[in-house]
Amino acid sequence: MRVLAINAYHGGSHREFLTQWISHSVHEFTTLTLPPRHWKWRMQHAAVTLAEDVRNRFVAGERWDVLWVTDMFDLATFLGLVPADIAALPRVVYFHENQWTYPLPTGETRDLTYGFINLKSALAADSLWFNSDFHRQDFFQASREFLRRMPDYAFIDALEDCAQKSAVISPGIQKTVVKSREEQTRPLQILWVARWEYDKNPEQFCDAIRLLDQAGLDFRLSVIGQSTAETPDCFVSLHSEYADRIDHWGFLEDRSHYQHVLENADLVVSTAFHEFFGISILEAVAAGCLPVLPRRLAYPEIFAKTPECFYDGTTESLVALVQRISKSAQSDSTASDLRSRLREITACYHWGQISRELDAGLDQSHNQHHH
Repeated sequence: MRVLAINAYHGGSHREFLTQWISHSVHEFTTLTLPPRHWKWRMQHAAVTLAEDVRNRFVAGERWDVLWVTDMFDLATFLGLVPADIAALPRVVYFHENQWTYPLPTGETRDLTYGFINLKSALAADSLWFNSDFHRQDFFQASREFLRRMPDYAFIDALEDCAQKSAVISPGIQKTVVKSREEQTRPLQILWVARWEYDKNPEQFCDAIRLLDQAGLDFRLSVIGQSTAETPDCFVSLHSEYADRIDHWGFLEDRSHYQHVLENADLVVSTAFHEFFGISILEAVAAGCLPVLPRRLAYPEIFAKTPECFYDGTTESLVALVQRISKSAQSDSTASDLRSRLREITACYHWGQISRELDAGLDQSHNQHHH
């Protein structure tokens, strides 16, 4: 099948997703992309800009069987600007994130225009794919709340139809060869892989590290993940207090270097308040880390087979779980059962497997559309 794939914000995990899928897919792709900056402008202009590109390609004789776009795109506007043959294609929207519930920087007020673009794209699509069931429910819940606040003509019934055409297809991770862990007496290697932003809740991580230190745990730290211009205050003080215990600090541009750090860590900790899926945690687990996770967001659905990896959200519970898991992390014998369940989990997310699900989803949208 010939797929017209539009990625209006072509960077980071969105770019990785499309690149990996295409490299594993049985379908033939034409990709139209725009650089990953000025996201609000992308959501407003990309439909106009790329409709012109599509018109020109159509006039030149290019044809497609299905249209696939992401959430950073105004599908409804695009359909009004392209030739009727293009507007008649089966249409799939992939939600990496949504603008109703994407966390706002402190002091910013949410501009509801962008969530409404997401909602109109959802209404205009034949199929909606979400990266997690948590995200799917989150989106519909927020859409309902928005519509309930409207003065009249709140089309809440249309949301039910939307939910009927929604599915969950997660992103994939690259398959890596993980070396087995030998018994070792080195300090516990603790890893942070999230963006350095408030929605990942770095304060709680820093509090937990201090408590673990007071409890006498011997550990080393690697705090990697996308850093921002403003380093959170708690990280600034963590860095100065524990300078002698830090192995890696800051974003690792080089993929193989990043992978190496993951493979050498024992535990990966999440304190996130917000995340639509959690790809970096999954990659760390695939590299052999044991996860320490709050029982919220998409984690319970992804790690349902390993309930012992969850804490209740409090710092005390987080510290207790790290102490408990650290005992087994360094000896293969006690953790071998847990490790084998974690391997079963991550195996479901290898790109070879995920791209088959995505391909099948396109086939299904195409077939339903034509019956």
